[in-house]
Amino acid sequence: MPKDLVVFLEERQAWAGRLAFAAALARHWQAHLIATYVVRPLALDPHAGFAAGPALTQMLAEHEATAAAALDSARAEFAALTQRRSFSAEFRSSRDESGEALMLHARHADFAVLGPPQRQRNDVSALGLSEQMLLACGRPCLLLPDSWPGERLPQRIVVGWNGGREATRAIADAMPLLAAAASVQLVVVPEAKTRTLLGADPGADMATHLARHGVPVALEQCKGDDAGAVLLARCAALDADLLVMGAMGRARISEIVFGGATRTVLEQAPLPLLLSS
Repeated sequence: MPKDLVVFLEERQAWAGRLAFAAALARHWQAHLIATYVVRPLALDPHAGFAAGPALTQMLAEHEATAAAALDSARAEFAALTQRRSFSAEFRSSRDESGEALMLHARHADFAVLGPPQRQRNDVSALGLSEQMLLACGRPCLLLPDSWPGERLPQRIVVGWNGGREATRAIADAMPLLAAAASVQLVVVPEAKTRTLLGADPGADMATHLARHGVPVALEQCKGDDAGAVLLARCAALDADLLVMGAMGRARISEIVFGGATRTVLEQAPLPLLLSS
């Protein structure tokens, strides 16, 4: 069972539902909740590079005032949400952190909750691409749509399984959620390579493994050329609360160039994603 989780809150983005979702998870697991508020760098403002002279001084002052007010508001909302809690919690602010420094907030926790994939956004956030966080931090990352209800924890879960390392890691990372779910659909999209690797009944051994852990699992073998599209279709049909899958199932270069299940899901998924790499 996870002992701590971190939720990233980003200035100028809709994070209230994300925070409520993470708090509900922390309460369910009795885990320590860390909220890391990421102050938006001035460099992301497209107009910042055009200011000069007195206008630059005024712009910097306005930026600092806006950022400070947003930070205070987030801290107050966090305090109000967690003041009568059954779990421990802390609030952090992250300013001018990037790359490894930001990743450490996730690496020092069991679980990270992020916003939706960058591919579904119209702006660039301080965290950069959510999928970059995913690939770099080494922890399971749950990417949550901005409109997702904070109280809707996963009960109907779809798991993508192809026998690969990333999918194996994702299932292991998701085990606390899978064991507590009402139903888990293990979806395999058999192809020649999968059948050779997994035998005549692809997914049967993983379904047995999950059942030994008390997971209410059902195996489903689906036809299709696009595994990502098949997984999303099954999520829609089952009204799933969560899709669990490994990220970058192919070699990463071919995944970026040619697409693949990960790219399809990151571009189109309307539900929470738990991805591991």
